[in-house]
Amino acid sequence: MVENQNTEPQPKPIATTLEAPEPWKRVVKVEISRAHFDKEYATRLKKAVKGHQKQGYRKGKTPKALVEKEMGGVLRMETLEGLVPQAWMVGVLEHKLNPITDPALENLDFPDDGVLKFDLEVEVRPDVSASGYEGIPVKQRAVEVTDAEETEVLERLRESKASFNEVDRPASEGDQLLVDLTPQAWDGEPNTGQTIQDQRLVLGSENNLPAFNEALAEAKAGDSLDISVNYPEDHTNDSLKGQTLVFHCEIKEVAEKAVPELNDEFAADISEGKSLDELKQDIRQDLEKESERRIKVEMDQQIVRELIARNEVSLAPSMVTKYLEAGLEEMHSRNQTMGRAQNEEEDKEYMETGRPHAERSLKGMLLLDSVQKQEEIKVSAEDVDERVKQIAAENGFDVDQYRQFIESGEEKGRLEYDLLDRKTYDFLLSRAEIEPVAADADILMEEEK
Repeated sequence: MVENQNTEPQPKPIATTLEAPEPWKRVVKVEISRAHFDKEYATRLKKAVKGHQKQGYRKGKTPKALVEKEMGGVLRMETLEGLVPQAWMVGVLEHKLNPITDPALENLDFPDDGVLKFDLEVEVRPDVSASGYEGIPVKQRAVEVTDAEETEVLERLRESKASFNEVDRPASEGDQLLVDLTPQAWDGEPNTGQTIQDQRLVLGSENNLPAFNEALAEAKAGDSLDISVNYPEDHTNDSLKGQTLVFHCEIKEVAEKAVPELNDEFAADISEGKSLDELKQDIRQDLEKESERRIKVEMDQQIVRELIARNEVSLAPSMVTKYLEAGLEEMHSRNQTMGRAQNEEEDKEYMETGRPHAERSLKGMLLLDSVQKQEEIKVSAEDVDERVKQIAAENGFDVDQYRQFIESGEEKGRLEYDLLDRKTYDFLLSRAEIEPVAADADILMEEEK
């Protein structure tokens, strides 16, 4: 008996090659052998025959040729649909892909005989290799705290300790009024069942409807008046949009704001045991820390902008879209919290005007990530623990309790991410050409020009 000497290599059931037309795009070119397709098709046809029911034949006894005549086209498409995921998995494993979108089927060549061909296109996180990050020019503003800034903080603290004292005079801006509000019913009479009692409002406040600020000016305790309110068409409450309502208002009390004097007694109330001079010193130190923080942010922003200017980064469209959609979701959440209605035009404007910022942020992120990998910048357990101790000391937390909090949930991951970013910026700043400038220099505005 003569053995078959045919040693020609058999075609792979699923063969793939990879193309990269863009830094963020990969195309897996797929070829499926006819033998493999026919095998998969035959399996589906056999299953279809078993389940086929046709008049004149018992279930499962319809001739295969007849089933194929009736269902062949559908079975061919089902076979193709089943082979696409197989081909995609082969491509992912063979070419070590890390896609950020689902594959899109393109350029299908589905002949009645021969090799089946198609492309699977996906977006990937682009490979970025940062260069030119030595000697980046950075301007550093001087730390300066003015007397005006210190005074502004002191005035805010005084306002926080303000009290209101009842007075016997007409109300003026800044006074607090105690009122009962009763909306007018459909028949023009006060709807006493919906009276809002003991409502406090500060005359002139931006939180008030303009009609109330206007009508209550010069009002005195004991006065009664009707206030007509025209609600705008874009009001957050749908039932009030474009409506005019009349409120009957009973003024029960007018109170004048009294802020405490700026003295040691006030300082001790704000910070126990501190004199006014000591409070001022604490305020100035806090302002200096805040100034240092802002300056550091400005320097980081200069680093990123120059990195982007020195490196071409091609972004995957889906990365930009997802970034914008995340921002839009946050905006919707804020609107809901504030009782503001969602607005399609506002959403559309956000998606358009926010694109440049999204692109800059993503390019900066990719470039910083590249620097981290090239320079092997990492965060150690010691780095994390040192930061935990620092935050605990700054905020008066118990170190062990705060450490336990950080270890739970996602807090540790966020802390490590922030530390890694900080170490990367510090690395780049250590190699930057830093130019000291005046405290009032507007660095970022200069860069925009």
